Amino acid sequence: MKFDTIEKFLNYGIFTIPEYQRGYSWTKEQLDDLLNDLSDVEFIKEHYAGTITLIKSGQEKIGITDLTKYDIVDGQQRLTTFHLLLVSIYHRISEINPFEADDVIIKSVISKGKTLLRLNNKNNQEFFFDLLNELDINIIKKFTPTSKTQINLLNTRVHFHTYLQRYTSINTLIKIYNNLLSKFKVNVFELEEESEVGLIFETMNDRGLPLSDIDKVKNYLIYLTHRLNEKVVAKEINKKFGEIFTELMRIENHSIIRIENQFLKHCYIVFSGDNRDLSDIPKKIKLELIKQREIFTKKNLFDNDTAQREKKIKEIKDFNNFLHKSANYYSAILNQNFENENINKSFFRLEILGKIEAFLPLYLAILNNRKFKPEFLITINEILEVFTIRVFIFGSKKGNTGNTTLFELAHKVLTNKINFTELKKELRNLIEKNSNNLDLKKSIVNIGAYNNINQSALKLILLDYEYFLQGESLAKFDIGTVKDLSNNSKINIEHIAPQTILPGVKPMENINLLGNLVLTFNNSTLTNKTFESKKSIYISSDLSSERELVGYEEWNDKTIIERGKKLQKFILDKWKP
Repeated sequence: MKFDTIEKFLNYGIFTIPEYQRGYSWTKEQLDDLLNDLSDVEFIKEHYAGTITLIKSGQEKIGITDLTKYDIVDGQQRLTTFHLLLVSIYHRISEINPFEADDVIIKSVISKGKTLLRLNNKNNQEFFFDLLNELDINIIKKFTPTSKTQINLLNTRVHFHTYLQRYTSINTLIKIYNNLLSKFKVNVFELEEESEVGLIFETMNDRGLPLSDIDKVKNYLIYLTHRLNEKVVAKEINKKFGEIFTELMRIENHSIIRIENQFLKHCYIVFSGDNRDLSDIPKKIKLELIKQREIFTKKNLFDNDTAQREKKIKEIKDFNNFLHKSANYYSAILNQNFENENINKSFFRLEILGKIEAFLPLYLAILNNRKFKPEFLITINEILEVFTIRVFIFGSKKGNTGNTTLFELAHKVLTNKINFTELKKELRNLIEKNSNNLDLKKSIVNIGAYNNINQSALKLILLDYEYFLQGESLAKFDIGTVKDLSNNSKINIEHIAPQTILPGVKPMENINLLGNLVLTFNNSTLTNKTFESKKSIYISSDLSSERELVGYEEWNDKTIIERGKKLQKFILDKWKP
């Protein structure tokens, strides 16, 4: 192990990020932490910037110079960020005075038209090269990223440019550059061969250096295959984990580390059938699924027991293949990216209702079982939508309600211990167990729906009521898909009795109840008008639920409860177990 400055480290040679590594994933939070550290380092002697782990992978001639090539085992996020920051400083100096921009600065990053850091994908590498070379930030902002990695790279370059605009002195910028190179220091591990990776990572983890859960599992599996002298399997693990990272990065609107850890937890639940204490999944995989003790108590693992050795190899391959397939399914679910559009719609409705994550293990089990057709998901989602409406939204139960049963059912599906008909029955039983009809009736009418139910979920419920009134085929307006509705600011939730109390009007107690809410295209027009004034607008509305209100002679707490009971009947009929 070496303890080197960034400047010394960059002179090692050429760095390659292997295909099995996740793409670049730093966001504003991590970037700002780095910039704050860089600001603070002016007042201290040195700053520890983490660990970088390398494996020598060959030589490459650039010009007349032979350079050593290294694969980055760990630390690629930091190293990529350092490159982007160094280049951003160089380009900021060029903006101020192009004659003051010393080529020495850029040579630590680019040499003879080639980057000294190579990303794990040809398209990403080309994009990265363009980011490093292009001075004009306005041109950069017009770049068209085609992956989440490229989006993150672009955002980082723009973020650094924006940050550096505060500095107008070239001397200050050179000082920042020198501080980064000379005061930021890294621990450098140079491994002799890949078989050391797992052991090194275990040591790093014991010493408190953070790794994501899925990284720990990947590196442990690689280490294990080397102990079994199965290098072909190790390469297959590397390849498939690279594809896993890529697939998970495609998932929109989620933190990548959170998604990776959640994904691993859900896979473990389905694969192992264990849903007890899930605080340390990598440890569970090692101790219960792979049996770590066997690895360290036998010098040559299974040398004299071919059957056990083959069993262990199969176990590792099966788990790796399961993770690989499940990553594709995970992405398809959360991005609603199935070929069957009806499946996508069913998933989107659950996402709008806000509880899709509770059911992800069950989905993985269904999709990994060939006896269960993907189309079955439409029926399953209809049942789970009922569960969500009755248990979570109007039942106000905790978010983990039913988890133990759902997780057990997931494992049973994967292992063919339950068929489709039995699964539907068990899910309906779960709904019955966790929703009391009498309590539900009271809750629908009396819950402060506007404040207690997610706005998108509330829109969906009111839209379904609208379609109920009109009939699917008789709709007199073109509202588009449910997805359009959730993102459409033109259609809003209207308080029939306004939230703002008008002068001389007696305040009502039931303002935020479901019975006082209706969808409208005319929110800005209606505002705080009296009910009598609103009726003249409601009568010409394209929405049946607004026109329905014209039948009420007055609007008060009593009529709000009365209309709430009408909505109650609709909800209980539509979402019955």
